Amino acid sequence: MDTRRILPIILNYNQPEETDRIYKKLVNDGFKDIISVDNGSDIMPRAKSANFILPKNIKAVGQTKMALIYAMDYFPADYYWILNTSSELFEEINYKERLSESIDSIIDSGINLGILSPALVSDEVIKHQQYKENSRCNYSVCCWCECIAPLISHELLEKTRINHSGFFESKAQRGWVTTHELGYEAVQNQLWWILDHKLQVKWNKNIGYKNNVGGESLNTYRSEAVAEMKMILSNKYGKYWRIKLYLNFLKKTKAKKFPYKVIPYDPFGIWKMFFIKLHGQKVVKNPAYYCIF
Repeated sequence: MDTRRILPIILNYNQPEETDRIYKKLVNDGFKDIISVDNGSDIMPRAKSANFILPKNIKAVGQTKMALIYAMDYFPADYYWILNTSSELFEEINYKERLSESIDSIIDSGINLGILSPALVSDEVIKHQQYKENSRCNYSVCCWCECIAPLISHELLEKTRINHSGFFESKAQRGWVTTHELGYEAVQNQLWWILDHKLQVKWNKNIGYKNNVGGESLNTYRSEAVAEMKMILSNKYGKYWRIKLYLNFLKKTKAKKFPYKVIPYDPFGIWKMFFIKLHGQKVVKNPAYYCIF
């Protein structure tokens, strides 16, 4: 009998139909308690499923933070499954059963689970997280994954709340900061980020912006997200924060034996920064640099 409680949290940003579709699927899969967040915008009507309604519009990190504070303080679960409307669930998968199976399997293998990410059906996802039907392994330990439908433990979220990091970083709005800080906190607290290669979720990347309901242009979103990420993480971890966080992952995983493959992967940016630091900007303009990878 499953005794671990999973609480789904749906983040709606002006996409009520997608929100209600996810909510209906979760109900059909057997989830009893579901938080469906309305972001407080007047661009689109509320989703029919909305039950956590914000009075004024705030972006994704703020939505998540408010829902997590409410849930963690008053209706705590063992794990929180955070879904935004870019996530599309497959009808043939019972996600409640499937997530519970993965949690049991990972914990039985001796891993302290902090985050469980699904493999994503998308041509735009980082390589190691792309769903492959015939994947040779079930799970991997990751530096980080795209925060699309991550299942996050209460224990890890409490750590980030104490440290004002991840979703609890007050200056973060657009989510790019969250991904890296969750990865860092997972490593620091040995509550590992695990990728489930056999569990699939479709990722409709930036669907809200592509449908012109994101509240800003896609270009503005991306430029603001990059600037926010660089400012916050540079202030907290130094100019070469990518290198610091990545090397910390390598150090901590090297010191521990895992039953799964360890993926020391960050998409290219770390190595570029590392070489610039050592050799200057000119080296990365040399075609030979790209042959190294």
